[in-house]
Amino acid sequence: MREFTDLSRKPVLIIGAGISGLATARLLTQHCIPNVVFEASSADRNQGFSITLRKWAYEPLLHELGDISTETLAKAIAPDRHVGGAGSLDQALRDVSSGQKLIAPEPAKDGTSDRKMFRANRNALRVWLRDCGEQEVDVRYRHKLKSFQGELGNLKVEFENGVNFEGSLIIAADGVHSTVRQHMLAHINPEIVPVVVFHGDFHLSHEEFNTIIKPSIGDSNILGGVGDSFNTPITVSNINEKGVDLDWSYSRAVRGDNDPLFNPYGTQDQLRQIPNDLLYELESAKLASPFSYVLSAEHIQKNGLFNWVSRSVFVSRSDLNSALEQGVVFVGDSWHAMPIFGGEGGNHALLDTVELSKALLDNSFQGGRKMENEEKGHLLEARLHNYYDGAYKRCHDAVRRCRQRFGLLHRPIEEWRMLAEQKSQQPT
Repeated sequence: MREFTDLSRKPVLIIGAGISGLATARLLTQHCIPNVVFEASSADRNQGFSITLRKWAYEPLLHELGDISTETLAKAIAPDRHVGGAGSLDQALRDVSSGQKLIAPEPAKDGTSDRKMFRANRNALRVWLRDCGEQEVDVRYRHKLKSFQGELGNLKVEFENGVNFEGSLIIAADGVHSTVRQHMLAHINPEIVPVVVFHGDFHLSHEEFNTIIKPSIGDSNILGGVGDSFNTPITVSNINEKGVDLDWSYSRAVRGDNDPLFNPYGTQDQLRQIPNDLLYELESAKLASPFSYVLSAEHIQKNGLFNWVSRSVFVSRSDLNSALEQGVVFVGDSWHAMPIFGGEGGNHALLDTVELSKALLDNSFQGGRKMENEEKGHLLEARLHNYYDGAYKRCHDAVRRCRQRFGLLHRPIEEWRMLAEQKSQQPT
């Protein structure tokens, strides 16, 4: 166990029990650094949809947790874990007007899977992060942040339920709408990305899934679909003995100044309404099966949808330094929220937690000598700056890359077909 030097051994206070908050807590707990996680919502909140975990993010985490194998992780969190699956995805893109594959990566020459990425159920991942170690992670639900004050090493936090807590450091892991960030960096507001995104979820029996979806999706957990400047994947979020839970999304760029499907300031109720313009747009696309079933007016009206407002955040280094002086460090979407179609946000959040925990445990500044409290304070601050030194460029580049990727994934269908033709003519 490596030593963590702070001012008073007060606990680290983690705001937010999402993936980044729980991963941070698990890593700190593993190294016997006292910490408490505070979550505004109740313990039974549901985020059951799936995400793609990438090797460059999950391998460092597994290493820090004691060299846990990828297979162990996949068996615990894959959407198809209950039926012996491991979250595989074929990365193929299909023409939604014909159902035919346009782009498909070449399989490994030795017939094995490289496991560069796999799908994970978000709920299962959160549970695994909380429970995968011998020591219990301390999570306090229904604790919504009200205020905090103090400085690095000596912080006092108040929650809306009347609970007060003291800590040495606040880690803001509370997402794109971070309450911590709003308290201290109120001038930073999430930027609305000018894209249309609708999302829906539904349940099928095993018989329905095997008849409607399985012939196209196979053993993959994503059925990627592209159309004429729009994207509509169908994803598996969970499979168990009761059936199959799936999600779909429909995304495209905003069209002009008065796009009827772009509603960035709608209320929660308004964002759950099913626009007739969307149903007409989907019908006009003349989708092939199974996209025609999942995105039919009848199916959407039966199961509902949500108009997802895509937002992006990136906090400048000067603002991060200012927050650090007040005892706050950020991880995940609280300081670098990436558009959902980029496929990197959750992975960079995991990498943040690994790099932050390693920075907090870095004794290279100390030189093995005993330190006074003032020196310890400077040491902790230096470690946190070291974390940002490593993470800042990585996350800045990722936010830019995710925004650029939208255009690549939403090209005109003729461009997709040309790419497919060029690929088919390449020597194998």
